[in-house]
Amino acid sequence: MALLVRSLNMIQSASPDLKLRADLLLSPQSAADAITYVVKDPVCERFFRFRETEGFILQQLDGTRSLEVLQAAVEERFGASLPLSTLEQFIAKLRRLGLLESETDQQIVARPRPKRVGGNLFYLRFRAFDPDRLFNFLLGRIRFFFTPAFVFVSAMFIVLAATITIGNWANIGHDVQRLYSLQSLFLAYITMLVVITLHEFAHGLTCKHYGGSVRELGFMLLYFQPAFYCNVSDAWLFPEKSKRLWVTFAGAYFEIFVWALATLIWWVTDPFTVVNYLALVVLATSGIKTLFNLNPLIKLDGYYLLSDYLNIPNLRQRAFGYLGDHMRKLWGAAVHHLRNSTPRERRIYLLYGILAWLYSTWLLSFVALHFGGFLVGRYQGWGFVVFSVLLLGLFQRPLKKLLHAPVASFSLPAGVKKWTKRALRFAVLGGVVAALFLCRMELRIAGPFTILPVHNADVRAEVEGIIREIHVDEGDSIKKGDPIASLSDRDYRAESTKTKAELEEKQARLKLLKAGSRPEEIDLARTLLSKADERIKYARTTLEMDKTLFEESLLSKKEYEQSKELVAVRANEVQEAKDKLNLLLAGSRREEIEAIEAEVSRLQAHQRYLQEQLQLLKVLSPIAGVVTTHKLKDKTGQAVKKGDLIAEVHEMKTLTIEIAIPEKEIADISEGQKVVLKARAYPGMNFEGKVTSIAPIATKPEDWKTERSVLVTTQLDNAGLLLKPEMTGNAKIYCGQQRLIDLVTRRLIRYIRVEFWSWW
Repeated sequence: MALLVRSLNMIQSASPDLKLRADLLLSPQSAADAITYVVKDPVCERFFRFRETEGFILQQLDGTRSLEVLQAAVEERFGASLPLSTLEQFIAKLRRLGLLESETDQQIVARPRPKRVGGNLFYLRFRAFDPDRLFNFLLGRIRFFFTPAFVFVSAMFIVLAATITIGNWANIGHDVQRLYSLQSLFLAYITMLVVITLHEFAHGLTCKHYGGSVRELGFMLLYFQPAFYCNVSDAWLFPEKSKRLWVTFAGAYFEIFVWALATLIWWVTDPFTVVNYLALVVLATSGIKTLFNLNPLIKLDGYYLLSDYLNIPNLRQRAFGYLGDHMRKLWGAAVHHLRNSTPRERRIYLLYGILAWLYSTWLLSFVALHFGGFLVGRYQGWGFVVFSVLLLGLFQRPLKKLLHAPVASFSLPAGVKKWTKRALRFAVLGGVVAALFLCRMELRIAGPFTILPVHNADVRAEVEGIIREIHVDEGDSIKKGDPIASLSDRDYRAESTKTKAELEEKQARLKLLKAGSRPEEIDLARTLLSKADERIKYARTTLEMDKTLFEESLLSKKEYEQSKELVAVRANEVQEAKDKLNLLLAGSRREEIEAIEAEVSRLQAHQRYLQEQLQLLKVLSPIAGVVTTHKLKDKTGQAVKKGDLIAEVHEMKTLTIEIAIPEKEIADISEGQKVVLKARAYPGMNFEGKVTSIAPIATKPEDWKTERSVLVTTQLDNAGLLLKPEMTGNAKIYCGQQRLIDLVTRRLIRYIRVEFWSWW
């Protein structure tokens, strides 16, 4: 993250007949409505800004003029009176700042110089080395980067990259998902540090190009995040505003150019090559970081660009001071920024101050809520303590101002005050000790909870079919046995009709077999047998006659054979008539009747199966409860197979709550203890229950969790249906009254008895 280090201190005084130090650098600069002078002290590397009148006084401090002569020169130059006391105060301040040659060598040596390590916990700054020689070496080899040709070519690259980004936004978003891994995050972090280094080099080299001096390069921890910086404060000495703006904008512009090159490389290379992957990393990190870096509402490059453009150094500090003056003015307190500001500056302070205050408040609130929520949710009370300490460190300066505000006080004699303080300390100490051993408080153990339904049912299709109609919708309360859906019955009804016809056919045939032969058929068979007997008798008589004639040679052999054949035919007819009569008299076969009976039984069973299937086409609720399936009506017309889920019904009038208690706290919990729950959906309501059971095993830690937990369950009456399954919140289990000393030291004692004991 690019950071420009500038230490400009505003003063309002100058010098008498003493001489200004010869090593000071004085740079006059013209603004929109005034001329200012920037002075650099090269010994302590501090910068001072003076108004036009003060700068004129500085130019007159050549060691030859007295205070009276200097006063007359100022009054003649500006046409206004200058009190001698005011001039003396200004000279005294210059002397305190060490800008006059009246200082001794020892004073100059003793003057504070920049430390190698400075800042505070949230803003640590480490001076690395003096890059002046390195920048001189590099500057002679990169002159092309400071030519109009490079600016034009790089601008075309940036425009082309922006066009590619807009046209391929969806593809970029898809490719960026490849970076969501530990390896990619590490590579992105290293790439970002390299780009930031080049970013800071761009600031320093641009300052050197315009004739400035760059004597400090290092890195810092900004809210525990590493960042490089390059001190280009010499840019304040450039009379031309355009040069100061280019020094400030150089880092961001070079990073945008790097982003453009990375975008083009990503666009033209194969998606699965290393070059494409590295280009994607630069594209993602530099693009987001540049937008953040150019935000003028935080003290990064965008802020310094705006400050330089408006010719208002320390814009943020002045704008907040101006708003603070307005607030102090309401109750008559002294103001400073309102009195010393021009109308133009006041308009800028008001607009920028409001915008910066709103953005800073939003950003700090966002970070505090998420980071503080993580600490409190993870470590509960100790997390809140750590978060409070960090918050105090962040706002230590405003708190110091508030605490050092004057307050009403009264004085006592020294001896009385001494013994009073001792007595007060002993009283407070005794009160604390007595409270620790005598007072008792409820031990409350907290943990996150999740609401589960006591009884829920998955309503599934018991047959295959198409959903014809949905009878309920999400949120409907239903009773046990109420219809939820109906499946199409066309196929089953057609199959049932076909089976019914086959069954009727088989039943008719069985009845016919069981009834046997009719009497008429038996009489007819007997008549036919009688006729067959008569015909065979006649045929045999004829054969006897033909045999006699054949033996007497009165009949040919052929005719005799025909008579024999006729007797055989008649004999067969008699046998057939007898067999038919016997068959009719015997009736149907037992095996055939049993086969038809089996077929009838099969068809009847199939018919009952089809009837059951038709009943199962009506999907009924197995329990009473509330339908929880989202957009249930949209399932109309869907084809479902046996076992497919159609709806979910939850019994919500009684809910089971699972509370995750750290394993180190579970020893103090037992069944029957009072439980108070605070759901995130209803922060103003308490839900009470009792511990109903404690899980027999501890659960393993998940993700970032470092300790195991034990699930403690309780049940709540939810007649109002306020609580829903899967809702979450925090619960407190009341474990009984204990002494304050026990509550305060319980965790320390547990640590000593378990953790410390394991060391030996």
